[in-house]
Amino acid sequence: MKMTRNEMSRVYPNQWIGINNILHRDGKRNSIEEADMIYTDKSASELAMMILNGEDVVALYTTPDNCFHVGALM
Repeated sequence: MKMTRNEMSRVYPNQWIGINNILHRDGKRNSIEEADMIYTDKSASELAMMILNGEDVVALYTTPDNCFHVGALM
């Protein structure tokens, strides 16, 4: 099922999902316009193993836009 980035966050808030066939907004790789939803029931570890095994899936955490990500810059 194809969904926009906003729909993904609204329907599956704060969870890992697996997507593919991604359409990027304005051609920017860090900006998802819409994508096909393929997994909504997998953990980050399960999605990572699928990616390592060559499955056509991208793991995405659906943090709402009003939250800030905490991490390290390298």
